[in-house]
Amino acid sequence: MPTPRSASPGSPPPRGHEVGIGGIERGGEITVRLDIAPGESARFGYVHTVGGTEAEAAEAFARIAADVPGAVADAEAYWDHQLAAAFTPGNDEFSGHLPVLETTSDALRRLYWWGALGTIWFRRDFKDNVLGRSYDTLMPNYWATTTFIWDYSLSSITHALLDPAVMRRQVEHWIASDIHTHFGTSSLTGGPVGRWYSVNDYAMTRLVHDYLRFTGDTALLDAAPGGTTVAEHLDDWAHAWQGLRGASPLADYGEIDNLLECVSSYTHEVASLNAANVWNLRTLAEILTARGDADGAAALRAEADALVGEVADLYVPGSGHFAARQPDGTRVPVRHVYDFSIVGTTIAGDLDDEVRAEMVEFFERELRTDVWLRSLSPWDPDASFSPRPDHQWNGAYPAWPADAARSLVALGEPRAAIDWLPGLARSANQGPPGQAHFTEEAMPTVGGGARKAPPQLPYIIDWACSSAGSYVALVIESFFGVDPAVGSTDLDTAKACIADLDPDAVLRGLRVGDRLVDVRADGTVIDV
Repeated sequence: MPTPRSASPGSPPPRGHEVGIGGIERGGEITVRLDIAPGESARFGYVHTVGGTEAEAAEAFARIAADVPGAVADAEAYWDHQLAAAFTPGNDEFSGHLPVLETTSDALRRLYWWGALGTIWFRRDFKDNVLGRSYDTLMPNYWATTTFIWDYSLSSITHALLDPAVMRRQVEHWIASDIHTHFGTSSLTGGPVGRWYSVNDYAMTRLVHDYLRFTGDTALLDAAPGGTTVAEHLDDWAHAWQGLRGASPLADYGEIDNLLECVSSYTHEVASLNAANVWNLRTLAEILTARGDADGAAALRAEADALVGEVADLYVPGSGHFAARQPDGTRVPVRHVYDFSIVGTTIAGDLDDEVRAEMVEFFERELRTDVWLRSLSPWDPDASFSPRPDHQWNGAYPAWPADAARSLVALGEPRAAIDWLPGLARSANQGPPGQAHFTEEAMPTVGGGARKAPPQLPYIIDWACSSAGSYVALVIESFFGVDPAVGSTDLDTAKACIADLDPDAVLRGLRVGDRLVDVRADGTVIDV
């Protein structure tokens, strides 16, 4: 190609650096100007290298700048290999693999691949990683090298299938720490980062549960990272809520910094995490049953049955949403998707038909958009509190649409989830999912899909987020109904709804324990 007639390689570095949220520094700007005559074409390359020393960085820069097209081709070959390995049993890149989805639904396939790519993109193998390998949470602006417990749990099934050895090491690392004092750990130091997140007990239970039921590695329960067995930790997490009660039977999860951060009314006794406590008790009961402790399991189920009515009492009759009870006993209605998703995926079977129907109607009326999701209803009084689109009216965190679709299926309305898929798939056109995407009413779409929110104030949203694996879980667990029990390799697919979308769809090469199976849309499971 002809060389451009003039080009400006960039501007001098600024005098100072802006330190952003999470401690990441920002430098200057690069400007390139191309003057091209009619009919001509030109290209330019941007090369940015880092190294342990200035000499290492300079050497890398010289090598790459000498052949930018070659470097791009090498990167494409590298990623082609990563993606192929991720779906290949016995590959040389991961300790596990994901099943291959065969479907005539372009939308479902696109979301599934989006979820897989968005998880793999966060794999970090570098010399000074104290964990050997980790999966970061946000990149590239905020909290680099930090893995959040919450976000990792949202991709829990993906990690259990794709890289179970790394997942076990990460989970044991967290168990050896005090999960009630931080939201994650750094791969550079191994130490804690941030404050306590109220979701941690639920998130850790979900991580261990998914690891056990998909790998069959029940020996983890007797491991004792930090000196206490994992089985004992599960009991602690299932009962941690009891230490958070005030005058009410429900747990009080504190203020906004422990919860959604940018929804000021979502505080104290929230429906989501109290419903999760019911699920934690029942999940531990399942694990105890697998270990032969029928009496212990029965006691846990009785505790859960006694608690679930208290959670349901937070429902605002006729509304489709729940209230957050405050320490003085007042109930503040909050129209947030997190309640919809967690209540729906944890205790849907405990709700009566009318409540389930009202929840779905509320979601369709106030939260769902054509191509994305409003985390908070625009009709909620708190909708003006913050412009952050990960949890507010103007957008959603990337896992929320996937988890909301899982809730629709659990609430008995899979058709609502299926009809939403084509719009969601149009939002998968800007690389891995961002920490938040705007709704189309807040910002113009990109290629017909929801636009990623930017890192600048007031949005402070990162370009990519590892909770992408939630879309893999949506396909495997909700649409194909794959629900293995701890301690068993039998597969229950009775709740599958994929046949309503594609009766010929197949999950090929799904690993459950020591079984490798194909799962068909009609529920047939074939060992391969």
